[in-house]
Amino acid sequence: MITAQQIKDVLETYGNARENLLVILRELENMSGMNYLDKSVLIQVAELMNLPPSAIAGFVEFYTMFRSKPRARHVIRICKSTPCHTMGAISVFDSVKQVLGIQEGEATPDGLFYLERCECLGVCSVAPAMMVNYDLHGLLTHEKIVSILSSYRNNPVADGWGSGEEIDAAQTILPRTGQTIRLLENIGKIDPERIEDYTNSGGYRGIRKALSVSPADVVSVVKDSGLRGRGGAGFPAGLKWSFVVKGDMQKYVICNADEGEPGTFKDRILMEGNPHLLLEGMMICGYATNATIGYIYVRGEYRRSIDRLQMAIEQARASGFLGRRIFGSGFDFDVFIKEGGGAYVCGEETSLINSMEGFRGYPRYKPPFPGQAGFNNNPSTVNNVETLMSVPMIMNRGALWFKEVGTVTCAGTKLFCLSGKLNRTGLVELPMGVTLREIIDVHGKGILEGKAFKFAQIGGSAGGIVGQDMMDTPLDIDTLMRQGATLGSGVILVCDETTCPVDFLLHTMSFFKHESCGQCTPCRIGCAQLEKTTMNLAKRIATVPDLTGLKTLATLMKQTSLCALGQSPIMPIETMLKYFRKDFENHCNPDYKCAACDASLSRFFTGTH
Repeated sequence: MITAQQIKDVLETYGNARENLLVILRELENMSGMNYLDKSVLIQVAELMNLPPSAIAGFVEFYTMFRSKPRARHVIRICKSTPCHTMGAISVFDSVKQVLGIQEGEATPDGLFYLERCECLGVCSVAPAMMVNYDLHGLLTHEKIVSILSSYRNNPVADGWGSGEEIDAAQTILPRTGQTIRLLENIGKIDPERIEDYTNSGGYRGIRKALSVSPADVVSVVKDSGLRGRGGAGFPAGLKWSFVVKGDMQKYVICNADEGEPGTFKDRILMEGNPHLLLEGMMICGYATNATIGYIYVRGEYRRSIDRLQMAIEQARASGFLGRRIFGSGFDFDVFIKEGGGAYVCGEETSLINSMEGFRGYPRYKPPFPGQAGFNNNPSTVNNVETLMSVPMIMNRGALWFKEVGTVTCAGTKLFCLSGKLNRTGLVELPMGVTLREIIDVHGKGILEGKAFKFAQIGGSAGGIVGQDMMDTPLDIDTLMRQGATLGSGVILVCDETTCPVDFLLHTMSFFKHESCGQCTPCRIGCAQLEKTTMNLAKRIATVPDLTGLKTLATLMKQTSLCALGQSPIMPIETMLKYFRKDFENHCNPDYKCAACDASLSRFFTGTH
């Protein structure tokens, strides 16, 4: 039982400002020994922070990584999102239940293990995967699961905070032959925990060059480079920076590292493998926008990223690279980390800002945009990890160098996250405009077990389905948009001939239902109805007119939902029906046989789902 003094000590460590609520609750949950927050603890926290108990309760309920009822010493989270499902997550779920003798939502009698499902863990190249507290484990088989659980049972000091040593950043990068290596250049070559390695490889030269010119000149260079946001929206980075209001008020740089899109793991690799490059990108952005404080909002599951970023921050401060008058200039800048609590919607920039402030991650109405009123109502620039880490290279080598590869409207390279039924999965860096055929045949080494290609989902669950007819279509932001798809965050999830489109869409719609924040009615009700209709198709009790109903509802959601989450289901629905309408019509026949749907319905969509 957590004592009142322990609670006071935690608040004294982090401060009782509301923006520290998430890290305070995470610390207390870890101290509980059973991975939960007792009601009495929440009441005491509310009193000490001068917050209504209802605000604390609502906060805990919103973020999926928190629980208010006892779990166990080790919480096992099995990923059920589409990359893991494609690679056999159902078998993983069955194996863990068999080995431990428990069902989902139950703990072993000795209080050692608790089982639950979760959405994407950001290790999709080694799917199927699970997380034990904060340790990540991938490429799971029954034998491996037995060994992993045995190691936790037999090691009394194993606490699940080992940061997933099995999954290494450098090893996730596919062989570099044939790639255009820029962002990934130093990953695996330098020690990410040594600032000397970074500076000896040319690190922090970009910020020095930026400080030698005016902030306006820096913005112009980024504009001239054609750098567009790499988080999914593709908005021009320099233009976004120029929108930040002028004046002497406090301004912030916010790095969006809440990488929750199923199939995406690029930002994790960048942060783990070269954290100082991110800090340098944030410094340059801060100088260009007259911001003096930067925040990195990292999803809570990324313990190794958090640890390495914190080490990098401390090293940069000790070297005089962060803090007052950095590099002998008149520019002050420091960086801090904010942790997420498990909410996909916090990848939306205003949801992220609400979460940073200690509230539920609800999206805000826009305008005003963050550039006018962001964190603590101050002007804030929000960029993705990959975007910010591109900036030091642009300052070092110039806008023309950056535009040497890519397309006319989408300059530079893009990181692509390969997962699914490929002989080789992992991270590649290729010019904007590369084709799906090259990615699959050259870098992915073809379809697993020699099976036939069926489709690829590009851009994650919010992205579209791409068929054989688009194998040679350039993969860049604008071309895909014209084709009714999206590049998104760079997900390439490949499915073979054994994949059932209905089953795949069911898991996609389940993801949206699970992750809807519930703030706006179109998304809250719509996501639930989309999952219900898709589930009826999987059960073979839907009708052909229901297919039109799916598109009609998703279109309405796109037009009326507050944020991108509710606006997204239309793309996977529309593109899936474009290619596989016959499969969906077959599932409207009660006599149609589908082993994939039957397995999902009987083992994943029962009980506590």
